[in-house]
Amino acid sequence: MVSSKLSLLTAFLLVIMITYSIMSNQFSFAPPPEHMMAIDPTLRPENVTASVGDLMIVVFSSGSGMRIPEPDKAAMEVSWVGGGNYRGTTNISDFGTVMVESGANGVSRSDGQGMIMDSKGEVATYRIQGLGNMGSDGYFRNHGIVFFNATSGGVFDQLSSTVGVFANEVNQKGNAVTKIWELK
Repeated sequence: MVSSKLSLLTAFLLVIMITYSIMSNQFSFAPPPEHMMAIDPTLRPENVTASVGDLMIVVFSSGSGMRIPEPDKAAMEVSWVGGGNYRGTTNISDFGTVMVESGANGVSRSDGQGMIMDSKGEVATYRIQGLGNMGSDGYFRNHGIVFFNATSGGVFDQLSSTVGVFANEVNQKGNAVTKIWELK
C-alpha cells in the first residue's frame, strides 16, 4: 500500500516537472533583448504617411431594428436602412447591421457590415469597425474604418482597393448621418 502511494506520488511529481519544463520552454520563443532585430537603415519613417482624401459617401439612415443577443452582456445589434450619394454623383441605398458593445469610460466598440446599392442594382459590400461615445447632448458619435468589396467593372469598381474612414452621428430617435472619406 505504501509503495503504491509512493509510486503515485512519484508519478505525479514527474508529470508536474515535465509540464513545467514544457510550459517554460513555450514562453521563451521571443529572442532576448540583446538579440532583437537591428533597425534597417534603408527604411525611411518619413515615407510612411496617411491622409484623409476625398469625401466618398454621405448617407442619412434610420434604425430598422435592434436586438440584445446576450442578455448578460452590455451589447446590442442595430440594423439600419438609408440613402445618400456616392462621390456626389450616384444616388445609393445603404443597408447594414452593427454590433455595439459598451466598454470602459463610456467608449463603445462597433463591428458590423453593410452594403450600398445604386439605382441599377450594382452593389458594394463593406465591413466597419469603430469607437464611439454618447455626447452630453444625447447624440452618439462614432469614428472608424471601412473596408469595401465590390465587383469589377461597375460604378463601385475602385472601392475594392480603397480603405475609408468614417464619422457618424446618431440622434435619440435612431436617425443618423454618416460620412466616409477615402484614406490615402
